[in-house]
Amino acid sequence: MTDVTEKAGLANPKHPPVKSIEDVITFKLARLVGINERLGHRWSETKFDLSLNEWRMLALVQAHAQVRAGDLAELMLMDKSQLSRLIKSLQAKKTLKSKPDPHDARAVVLSLSTKGQMLYDDVLAEVLRRNENVLDPLSADEIAVFDGLLSRLVRHNEQLLERRMREQDG
Repeated sequence: MTDVTEKAGLANPKHPPVKSIEDVITFKLARLVGINERLGHRWSETKFDLSLNEWRMLALVQAHAQVRAGDLAELMLMDKSQLSRLIKSLQAKKTLKSKPDPHDARAVVLSLSTKGQMLYDDVLAEVLRRNENVLDPLSADEIAVFDGLLSRLVRHNEQLLERRMREQDG
């Protein structure tokens, strides 16, 4: 099988040789995420009665202390109806509080309840243990480099997404 990067017509491709989709870096990243989501789905629901998206929302609310629901939708790359269902679910579990945004009566500001903060602390400890397993094949130096590279890629791709959204709106 030949390297398909040649067929893409790229003058100086940075991507390593590609013989199939399995060699594409973004596919590998998506597969890594998919594997970990499948693994994480079971433990988060079994051990903590939380879906992965509920956990992520709790963690983002905790990280931002008080955050507008609309801002969470952007952070989680989720539409507002999905987000609304998550908010209702977490409020029913008494882990999330909401109040009207003092600057915009149409918006809601979210924060963790005491129960939500305790749950966050318990889940984060498990997440850190699980991340150690995911990163086990790498050295501490490799992890630091990977983390830096991944942060750069996320920032760059956020900018690409923002640009694309502006082009579609304008």
